[in-house]
Amino acid sequence: MNESVVLSGSLGFLSLGDIIQLLGSSGSTGVLRLINRYAPVPAFVYFIDGNPINAQNDTVEGIEALYSLFGWLSGSFEFTREAVFAEKRIAKSRMGIVLEGMRLVDDGQTPIIGPTANADTKINELKASISKTPVLKGPLVDYMYVVDEEDFFDGEYIVEEGKHGSWIWVILEGVVDIVKETDAGEIPIIRIGDGSFVGSMASFLLQGHIRTATAIAVGNVQLGVLDSQRLAQEYAAMSMEFRAYLTSLDKRIKQLTDRVVEYNDGNVQPLDILKDKKVLIPQAKMKEEQLYIIKQGRASVVRRTPNGPVLLCHLYKGDYFGSVPFLNSGLEPEGASIYGSDNIKVSKVQAVSLQKEYNRLSTTFKNIVDNLATSISVTSDIVCNSLKAKKATATDSTLSVRQGV
Repeated sequence: MNESVVLSGSLGFLSLGDIIQLLGSSGSTGVLRLINRYAPVPAFVYFIDGNPINAQNDTVEGIEALYSLFGWLSGSFEFTREAVFAEKRIAKSRMGIVLEGMRLVDDGQTPIIGPTANADTKINELKASISKTPVLKGPLVDYMYVVDEEDFFDGEYIVEEGKHGSWIWVILEGVVDIVKETDAGEIPIIRIGDGSFVGSMASFLLQGHIRTATAIAVGNVQLGVLDSQRLAQEYAAMSMEFRAYLTSLDKRIKQLTDRVVEYNDGNVQPLDILKDKKVLIPQAKMKEEQLYIIKQGRASVVRRTPNGPVLLCHLYKGDYFGSVPFLNSGLEPEGASIYGSDNIKVSKVQAVSLQKEYNRLSTTFKNIVDNLATSISVTSDIVCNSLKAKKATATDSTLSVRQGV
């Protein structure tokens, strides 16, 4: 085996989704090579700092090539650590890619490359497992900030929505469900695993912080209690600009979780609010990366989908939007448009100064920020999928009425 190959194995044991998360958690740069005896040539996925930036499957490149590889449920892989010079063709977040890739296989839009189901029951088992709720995993745990460990048992509440709490944990082992409480019952938002965080930055920054969601242990879970005082001190040492940027991200994730509830309840805000609003950033790749801060007025983050436009969240004075070189939230510009009110005023921000400050963060705080951006990306996809599910349900109901069912 080539000495530069640092990871190899069977796709029947470790799926492409697991590999992507594993390479992401270690921030690896290199080339993933996949071999399937039923494919004419090997496929390749190119990673920089743990993020897939391009893929090639025969004559197909970019995100479509990467999605097609989720259908390779058998075969082998090897990851080679090396410099990557491939063109960046993929901007979607890691977990967003995993969720969409698994959905496309589950919906039958991505074909399974391998023996027929009758010839190999292993393929059937693997395909069936894709329907299970995927788990959002975080980066490798930095134990420097862990001051204690706590164990929770299956079904036990770790935090409850509406209750006060100032602790933030990192999942050392196990899986946790994040849900929102409604009059109709609990609505699942996201399922998180090793390396992810339970609690937001507000947990250790605000006295009397009220939890905005409920966290429930799935099976036995071991959590690491983080040093809140140390995190608060690090936050206090940051520039006002960087703190404002983090606060803006924190507000986004809160709005997105509320949006999931709205779509599930059918209380969707009409998109009439976008009438006569100007497009500040269209949903497409920007020619140059640029970050802005809102000085006056309001902006809206809207994703264009096959089921129509989806309002994700609103931005106000002091909020940021645009491209950030060190984080990928899965939204603007590639994954959403920004609409502005008539009176909106914005200023350009030097993202390079934010990047330098980000690079100086402790590993734990950097992991919290990265996890927050990933959660924004994944929850945005969940909002859009909620709209799709609602439309499908409405269509089925209409057909049932017409057919007299």
